[in-house]
Amino acid sequence: MTSWKEIQNEIDATKSQEKPGGDFDSIRRGKYKLLSGLTKRPLIVYATAFHNPIKAQVAAPFLSIDISDKDGFKEVAQKLKTDKVDVFIHSPGGSAEATESIVSILRNKFKDIRFIITGAAKSAATMLAMSGDVILMDDAAEVGPIDPQVRVGGRYSPAGSIIEQFDRATEVLKKNPDQLPVWVPILREFAPALLVECENYINLSQTLVSSWLEKYMFAGDTKAKQKAKKIAGHLSNEKNFLSYARRIDAIELEKVGVKIQKLSDQKADIQDAVKQLHLVVMATLDATGAVKIFENSEGDVLIRLVNIQAVPNNR
Repeated sequence: MTSWKEIQNEIDATKSQEKPGGDFDSIRRGKYKLLSGLTKRPLIVYATAFHNPIKAQVAAPFLSIDISDKDGFKEVAQKLKTDKVDVFIHSPGGSAEATESIVSILRNKFKDIRFIITGAAKSAATMLAMSGDVILMDDAAEVGPIDPQVRVGGRYSPAGSIIEQFDRATEVLKKNPDQLPVWVPILREFAPALLVECENYINLSQTLVSSWLEKYMFAGDTKAKQKAKKIAGHLSNEKNFLSYARRIDAIELEKVGVKIQKLSDQKADIQDAVKQLHLVVMATLDATGAVKIFENSEGDVLIRLVNIQAVPNNR
């Protein structure tokens, strides 16, 4: 299996006066061709540098799924002459509404979508993956809960926890009104419409994921609605995870009914091609100015850059 060192050696071998850091682009696109040639399916790559601590600080607004990502997905999807596609995703998530638009773009173009996750696809990126027919995951890969995070008092909190806290305050104050001074500073943070908004956000996440699972992953299954509702309910219940950053791996997804292909069950050459894809995408995001990559195996590309010094690749 290809290692970080071997990928770095490939990059070092392409260093030149014009590209002193190495030709990341040609190597990365070569890995796309390698995997696509083995799977006989075109590949779309959507990846951001959210895992990089420096870029996570200086380029945070560019790292999440937002409405501008529609342009990137449109660019790399429109010229592909097929109804089947693999989509590699590495993202912290972002806007559920933007994700809905991206799913519409992909599903209007492709009938069969396999998402590939080797690093992390969290929050709204998890939602995006649930619109696929199947998810191919590495043993180290993870998704995350889809319960919405709501900004309250300068920080983000799970919508379900906000509702629970309000319910707890209501119960306590019914039994002991003298506790009101203790709760006033907390309840003061609740805007007039906050509870309704929290309920709406939760319903949106559950409804979108449930509808996508029923329509795509479980298409033709007589129990599609029940399976989709179970999975969406599990992923959106913050009580199941206790932390929004908690990892959900392939084994847990399989237990709740998600259709998973394990990378370790694939042929050795495909395993290695996916590993090489992961390594070179991470190297690009770590050691160049790229913060968000949209590409496909046919050469269409949209890369967003930030004006910061390249981050050394110490792997």
